[in-house]
Amino acid sequence: MHLIPAKCPDCGADIKIPDGSTQVKCEYCGGTILITDLLGSTSLMQNCMTLAYTAINEGNYKDAYQHFNRAIEIDMKNPYAIAGLAVCTGMVNKINDKPFNRMIELFERAFSYADGVKQQNLKKNASSEIVKVIKKNKSRISLDIELLNLSKLNNFLPQTDDKITKLKTAIQETVQKACEYDPENKEASSLLQEISSGSYFKSGNENMEIPGKTLSESQVKIQSEHTIDANKPTVKRQAAQKSGCSLMILIFILAISAGELFL
Repeated sequence: MHLIPAKCPDCGADIKIPDGSTQVKCEYCGGTILITDLLGSTSLMQNCMTLAYTAINEGNYKDAYQHFNRAIEIDMKNPYAIAGLAVCTGMVNKINDKPFNRMIELFERAFSYADGVKQQNLKKNASSEIVKVIKKNKSRISLDIELLNLSKLNNFLPQTDDKITKLKTAIQETVQKACEYDPENKEASSLLQEISSGSYFKSGNENMEIPGKTLSESQVKIQSEHTIDANKPTVKRQAAQKSGCSLMILIFILAISAGELFL
């Protein structure tokens, strides 16, 4: 029997729907789920939703994003398709596209098409998913901030401090929404405290890892490596400055090639 992966709309747990079923009972919360409520009433809509949930189950948020988009084109008021798109937006979009702001906008839109118990359950599930998204992106966000800090050394990017502040604020406001959606979500509360204290933005490791590459702390801290002695000849100072700039550009290239850079 073919089983379709999906998310329980009541508790957010991963469930398996037998192909051809009209309803299924969640083994975690015991709720009875109507397939037409979760996947839609038409075969085309159900196919898009099935493909989207299957992609998420495989960790392929990029494909899931496309399938949820198609589902919304069919039914613009399906709250589960919109909520699914919200999660994928947080997972695949670059920081420059303001993914966390967009994610919250989509969740709010999903809530507007649900009411009563359905809306409350959607909010609780959204709270859990937001925590997952922010935790999943922690290493990439930390890398972004490290690279922005490096860019200040040679004025590589303008208004660097402002970019870092906006990024941190966006993340904090996103998790605050998670706490608002479900005040009893202890993971969200703990994560918000971690972000507010600043510990979330610290890598905690001596090495910054990029897939296939490892940048040691001594490589990352260009400023300490290339401290210039005022008594040394100007030519040497210029050479050191060029070396620092070259290393910084190399780090950016490595990050971009690894798909880790959000800027």
